[in-house]
Order: sequence, then C-alpha cells, then structure tokens
Amino acid sequence: FYDNASFGPADCSGTGGGGPGGGELTINGDIETGDTTGWDFFPNDGTFAATMAQNNGGLWSGNLVASVPGGGGPPSFPVIKQANIGVGSVQPNSSCDISFDLFGSVSGAGGVFFAEFFSELSGGGTSSSVLLGGGPLFPSGTWTNYAFNTPTGNDVSGGVTLQLKADCGANPGCTVDAYIDNVSVICP
Repeated sequence: FYDNASFGPADCSGTGGGGPGGGELTINGDIETGDTTGWDFFPNDGTFAATMAQNNGGLWSGNLVASVPGGGGPPSFPVIKQANIGVGSVQPNSSCDISFDLFGSVSGAGGVFFAEFFSELSGGGTSSSVLLGGGPLFPSGTWTNYAFNTPTGNDVSGGVTLQLKADCGANPGCTVDAYIDNVSVICP
C-alpha cells in the first residue's frame, strides 16, 4: 500500500501541470551562506563578495563594486545574476514579484546601478527584458527596499534571470559601492 506518494523535484506542489509550484526562486538571495553561492558573477573590472560589513537582517550581504581610478582606466561594470531560475515552473505571460534591499554610495561622475529582469529562451536569447524601475537606481547610506511586479515574456523555456549591475563606465574617479541583501524572485 502506498499513500501520499509524489514524484518530481523537491518542493513539487503535487498539483500536476509539470514542475514545482510557485515560490521563491533565488538561491542564497540573502547571502546568508556567507559566500556567493547561487550567484553568477561577471567581473568587468569590478568586484563582488559576501561581507559582514553591512546587512539588512541576518549577518551577510553582497558587495558589488565598480571603480575607475582618478587617473582613468578600463571601464568598470560588474554584473551579478540569478540566472535561468525557475525552468519548468515559471509560466509565460504571468507575473513575478521581485524585490531586493540596496545600500551604499556613488561617488564621482557617471556611477549608476541597474536591475534587469529577463525571460529566457532555452538555447539562448530572451523573449522579454525589463529595466526594473525604468532607469538607474542609486544606492544611498540608507537601506532601501525595491519591489516590482513584472510580467514574464511569451517564452520562458530557459527560466527567468534577475541581473544586478554597478556601472561606472570609463569615468575617471567614479565608484559605485553597492550592498545587496534579501533578493527575492517569486513567480506564482
């Protein structure tokens, strides 16, 4: 005799329809593993590390830094991603709740912070990309929560991606020192 048997990935909703039900998609969105597990990092002459220097609850946050020396240097625009999350569970033409906490500073000319959300195609490419907030965000000396409800594209066969970027371009003397915490992507 068998009772309450289920087959499928962990956290499967058991309601049919192929794949787990809605829920948190990020891995280590609060950086509480004390490292950058779950995050893809593209340095582009910047840095990303887990740190205890700042946090918004818990012990850890992620520190994403773009910096160009005062005398000039290569462009600095590091990128971190929760890439291709929710494959098989995120539905096309639905909505996702995305939120994160941001703290830090921008000094010098030209520094900005961007948050972007992509609906990914399997095999590469996107069916939708959204610049969250409609433009650049600016970290400040106060923890600020950013929350967005964003639609997915008509094809999410490659899941969804949340991308965060600190960007100084090639502006001499620019620094974006951003702390990120409590990152969440929920696609019911």
